[in-house]
Amino acid sequence: MKEIRYSLLLLLFATQSWGQALSGYSKPSHFDIRKVESKQETVVTSKTEYDLYKDEPRVALIIGNGAYTSGPLKNAVNDALDVAASLAAKNFEVILVQNGNRNDMRNAIREFSTKINNGGVGLFYYSGHGLQVDGTNYLIPISANIEQKAEVDDECVSASSVLRVMEYSKNRINIIILDACRNNPFRSFSRSDEKGITRMDPPKGAKQGSIIAFATAPGDVASDGDGRNGLYTSKLLKYIGSPDMNLEEIFKKVRIEVSNESAGRQVPWENNSLTGEFFFSVK
Repeated sequence: MKEIRYSLLLLLFATQSWGQALSGYSKPSHFDIRKVESKQETVVTSKTEYDLYKDEPRVALIIGNGAYTSGPLKNAVNDALDVAASLAAKNFEVILVQNGNRNDMRNAIREFSTKINNGGVGLFYYSGHGLQVDGTNYLIPISANIEQKAEVDDECVSASSVLRVMEYSKNRINIIILDACRNNPFRSFSRSDEKGITRMDPPKGAKQGSIIAFATAPGDVASDGDGRNGLYTSKLLKYIGSPDMNLEEIFKKVRIEVSNESAGRQVPWENNSLTGEFFFSVK
């Protein structure tokens, strides 16, 4: 009987010791594995978005119209030149039109269409006069001679024509920026409810969505600015070079500063369908 009790005690002791050894080994080991996995996942997530797209094509169409016979704009061409220079420094291939007539603008849109068929990021920026007629937005060439509403379609370039080009592209992301909300210089046929330009939906078709940004809310008027640039574009240029700031963060910063500086009279506005990220620059 003593031998049996002694054997049982040895068995109990061995079992407790083995259990403690298992417990002591398994808990720290399992904890360490989870930490490593979490750390690896964090590193991969933070690097993937930029690493995956850092070499993708970037094409921008920039149009600045200011030399109008009626209602000239002193800063529109400066805005276009400065945005073009900033984007060129960020590896964009830039198509630039200064003080374009209707043919100049249409030819540039055709070239833009061809370039973005290769995919990547497409960006369209316009600074100049724009107007809405019966719910359609138009970009106004400097050569436009409009005396009647019926002439607008023949004399101007529909903003939706640019959006359609971007919809048919193979781009990952489309970006449209319209600093075209100045006063309509053709007042002879404009109505009070056609001030500024109206809401536009971002173009479809991009793999990770699109964003369209307005210098001010639809129906309102944007400032041409007192310095070299218009109020909106001056803030856009300030933040477009900020490293590690995505599109939505940039436009939010611009909106806050423009709204504050204009005492709430001008509030930039965006409409977007983005599902992916885009950074103009990364540290």
